[in-house]
Amino acid sequence: MKRWTRILPVIVFVYIICYIDRTNISFALPHLQVDMHLSGAQQGFASGVFFWGYLLLQVPGGYMAERWSAKRWVAILMVLWSAAAVASGLTHNYTELVLTRFLLGLAEGGVQPALMSTIRSWFPFAERSRAYAIFKLYTPIAAIVAAPFSGVILTYADWRWMFIIQGGAPLVLGLVAWLVIMRDTPAKAEWLSATERNHIEKSRTAEGEPLEHRGTFKAAFSSPIVWRFALIYTLTQLGLLGLSMWLPSVLKTAFHTDMKVGLVAMLPQIAAGLAIILIGRSADRHGRHATHMVAVLGVGAVVLAGAGLISAQQKWLVLGAMILGTAASIAWYGPFWATVTKLTPAAAAGAGIGIINGVGNLGGFFGPYIGGWLKDISGGYALTQVFFGAVFAVAALLVLTLRKKLREATSAPPIGTEAEGAEGSPAVRPV
Repeated sequence: MKRWTRILPVIVFVYIICYIDRTNISFALPHLQVDMHLSGAQQGFASGVFFWGYLLLQVPGGYMAERWSAKRWVAILMVLWSAAAVASGLTHNYTELVLTRFLLGLAEGGVQPALMSTIRSWFPFAERSRAYAIFKLYTPIAAIVAAPFSGVILTYADWRWMFIIQGGAPLVLGLVAWLVIMRDTPAKAEWLSATERNHIEKSRTAEGEPLEHRGTFKAAFSSPIVWRFALIYTLTQLGLLGLSMWLPSVLKTAFHTDMKVGLVAMLPQIAAGLAIILIGRSADRHGRHATHMVAVLGVGAVVLAGAGLISAQQKWLVLGAMILGTAASIAWYGPFWATVTKLTPAAAAGAGIGIINGVGNLGGFFGPYIGGWLKDISGGYALTQVFFGAVFAVAALLVLTLRKKLREATSAPPIGTEAEGAEGSPAVRPV
């Protein structure tokens, strides 16, 4: 179907660019330390200030996408974030660097909620786990692409050109593709067949979802289910941090050379990409979205909690833990966001996605401080890993509280509609 081959590839490509521009400062920091004489604290703040800007447009981002136009809103933000990314390459002191990184976060902050609202408009609930899973492929793809892309530029140029090239050239392609292909809703897509358009509209109507959303900030901020999702998402982001704190240092010790570490580090990202697709597809095919999330988060909890018991001398066990942990840390994504869009009230939909994503990212901001404090008081990573594993376990338990609501939402079609889901599949699905 055309929406799978047109809408999703453009959305994924746009956010890969976004993700690379967000994370490429990690490759520039050693050079910035020399050129700008940055202290360790300044390097940390220059990296982290992005998230303060990122938080500000989360809620307005989802709101604008649903109340105005996701196509126009994202196009404007793409131009602004490109300007901020390129400006990062033109900075000459610490103050200018911090300002451009803050502005980059501000511009990028409204993008993800808008893209996720777009996916909700284009895919019925029965297909949404797969759609969000494909969207989440930006994480492993960007992780695989960013290092060699940045490395080549830094080999033949410098950090300034890295920011300029990665902020400018790819975005031109992304902006053109976005404007040419993207439409806010299936009804506005002239390239979509009448059969596929009717399938989307009838499926969403049968599932009890309005074709147009008119959400409000008040409905989003006052919705208990939105804040429950926000808490779950915050915990998952904390757990993901636990994985990123332990594994890189152990990998370096276990496999010694940068070349071996680089090659080995690709395997978990490939495994994560496969896991995302398989879990998303399984959740759509069999239902049981909550069960899928609990199983994946449970695996992540066990791997993270037990990671501190693995020594660098057990290098194949280290690699196995990294593959399982990386896959488990993001494979829940498709069922999670499908559940979010199903249970969040229509009046809270767009802004609610922004709240969940914005609050959730606080886990990534505060996590390093918690992890560092635990490491200092324990003298190692064992306690830190147990904590982050426990965080994943608590997230899994909170997901269990959603089962009844999800069962009710998926088993009671609106009056006057056919109790049939997408393409003839049953609308009543176990959760």
